[in-house]
Amino acid sequence: MSYTREEFVEKYGGFIAKTVKGTGILQGTLISQAIIESQGKMPDGNWRVGASKLARNSNNYFGIKCHNWSGKTYNIDTGEYDSSGNKYIDKSACFRAYDSVEDSIKDYIKFLKSNPRYERAGVFNAKTVKEQADALKSAGYATAPDYSNKIQSVYNGIKDYADKFSKYGVSGVMKSFANNPLAFVKRNKEIVIASSIMAIGAGVGIYYMVKKK
Repeated sequence: MSYTREEFVEKYGGFIAKTVKGTGILQGTLISQAIIESQGKMPDGNWRVGASKLARNSNNYFGIKCHNWSGKTYNIDTGEYDSSGNKYIDKSACFRAYDSVEDSIKDYIKFLKSNPRYERAGVFNAKTVKEQADALKSAGYATAPDYSNKIQSVYNGIKDYADKFSKYGVSGVMKSFANNPLAFVKRNKEIVIASSIMAIGAGVGIYYMVKKK
């Protein structure tokens, strides 16, 4: 399944906000990387999140290879850059495979937290997406010379709707629900909101329930 960037955020934003809490990983960084690493070009010429062959066939949304991995795998050619910035094709590279997008998100966080080089590079102390992107690049997450700039560029285009989940709770949930209630209920597995509006005299009572998956 593939998504527009906004659809991806609406579907997984609540889950991501809960999952990154307390890890030092910024939601905007994670979402931007998922977009970069999983997007693919559709027949109509539009780029969609989750449309890459790797994402479609293995639910791998972060381009994580098989380093120290005992789970399912998926092999595919991938573009890399050498230390001089020259691009080459890594033939039949081994990537991790997951049962769901949620599993990919959780393993991305586990992968970063279990590799000391990311802590040494300051990834988990970063205060902004730009700082975190620079630290990820410095730690060797990707070989593309402009990788950190790509993360920041993608984030600049999504932050208005991506950041609404950054403080997970009723306020963030209700803001998203108020913006587009039908889309919210349809797209989010993590949060179910039931609302009923009752007119009592001249006032309106609003009742809501938040249920975590």
